[in-house]
Amino acid sequence: MMKKTGILLLLLLLTACHSHRTKNTEISRQDRLNAINAAVNDDTRIETDRIRDSGRKPVEILDFSGIKPGDKIVEIAPGSGYYTAILSRLVGDQGVIYGIDPARIFEVFPVARDGFKKYMQADPRNNVEYSAQNLDAIKIPNGLDQVWMILYYHDTIWTNENRMAMNKAFFDALKPGGIYLVVDHHALPGADDSVTQNLHRMDASIAKSDIEAAGFVLDAESPILANPQDPKNDSVFKPERRGKTDRFVWRFIKPVQ
Repeated sequence: MMKKTGILLLLLLLTACHSHRTKNTEISRQDRLNAINAAVNDDTRIETDRIRDSGRKPVEILDFSGIKPGDKIVEIAPGSGYYTAILSRLVGDQGVIYGIDPARIFEVFPVARDGFKKYMQADPRNNVEYSAQNLDAIKIPNGLDQVWMILYYHDTIWTNENRMAMNKAFFDALKPGGIYLVVDHHALPGADDSVTQNLHRMDASIAKSDIEAAGFVLDAESPILANPQDPKNDSVFKPERRGKTDRFVWRFIKPVQ
């Protein structure tokens, strides 16, 4: 009887310890929002990036993604580092941002090679690791919390990435329950692939079909960056269209087995 009682007490103690650890490692939504706002409002961010916040709505995007301090994130096509600066501040020293530029884009736009290098010189971050790779042969760590692809999915079409291989690599690298965040410019429904290069837009149904085919489930979509006034049939780089396009915002999830 004494032996059984001792075992029961040990099990209760272990359960209490596990509960205590879980409570300490969880983060409330309010704490997460506080961390998001601190990262976005950090006055050491590059001033020209902070000016763009009104059109890109980073607080709302970060909240929608579910990102939190300590996360390990792959950021595809970080460009000039707009989101890298915020993400790296948010995940902190216990997290890491893997910024990966698509190597194929440099074949067409060699000058783009300098974009992220200039950012890292202006805002060096110890928790950022950078590389340029073909996305359909990408090498990334396992156990990721999230993969971000902001305003680039359309480019994977005209640069001829094997999108199934790319998305499957993301799926395999994410933790169960991990998030694949995709934001891009809407084209008119049924638009052909030519708009991905000429207008830098895409028929959103193509991305959705691609990503779900790799095993992801669409967890949520958001109207954060919707703009019904966008005609969706001209270049996103037109001066009057910059930062004002109608964009889809999707959160895909790797199902928990």
